[in-house]
This record gives sequence, C-alpha cells and structure tokens, in this order.
Amino acid sequence: MATTPTQAHALFTTPFANTTDFTELADNCEQYAYSLVECDNITEKLALCGRLSACLALLQPTLNEPVPAHLIPHFTVDDLPSRLPAFEPESDQLAQYCQVLTQLLISRALPQEMAAVMESLLCELVSYFADTLKAPRWITTLEGNIAIN
Repeated sequence: MATTPTQAHALFTTPFANTTDFTELADNCEQYAYSLVECDNITEKLALCGRLSACLALLQPTLNEPVPAHLIPHFTVDDLPSRLPAFEPESDQLAQYCQVLTQLLISRALPQEMAAVMESLLCELVSYFADTLKAPRWITTLEGNIAIN
C-alpha cells in the first residue's frame, strides 16, 4: 500500500550541511519547529527534534560571523519594513511558558548544563513577562486617555 508523503516526511530528507547558508538553516529550523507543534506522531516528533537539533548545531557557530557577500543584497532594502521580527506572545501563553520551564527545572530531569541554559531562558522570559505586565497601557492626551497599541 502506497503512502502519500506529508510535509513532515519531506523535512526528514531535506539536505543541509555545514556549508548551507545560515538563512536556509534558519528556514529549516522554522519548518522543523512548526511541524513539531502540528505533529501528533511521537516517532515523527522525535525525528523532527533530531533534525532541528542538528540544524541548530550547524547554525549556532555561524551566528557571530559576518554576513557573506553573496547574501548582502538579500538583507539590503530601500525602505524600512513596516514590521520587524518581534517576540510577542500573549500574556497567558507567556505565563504558561514560564510555568512549564519552572516545572521542568523543579523535576530535575535535565543534566546540569541544560538546566543552566533553561534557567537563563526562564529568567529572560520572566523578565519580559513582568515588563509586559507592568508596561503603560494608556497615554493621556488632550482628548483623554488613549490605549497604547
């Protein structure tokens, strides 16, 4: 019986190497992460995590390198974009992230080095969470209070 390959199955065979441009590696990471969230099959989830981990391992050493000359046109624009990338989860989602990370650390299920990274992530997330909760929500104008978007 033939099976139809899914988007996730295609990701399992996507080639990448240490010579792959960081932009392509970033695209791959994004696709693995999106597919991981959508996937229900535990075996496929593990395979996606493995591919994501391998791709991240190749990407990480390139983060402080200059942008290669052939990619500079890709990052050059005539006008500023209307929207720049931003981390903007809803407050309830951010609270859930913080809670799950806290519970993971409480469980002591991670090796010490991984736990240290997760503690750092938790600290950054909680700080961001607190800042968003305490941020101004209205501005006073001559017309009265106006919501800040």
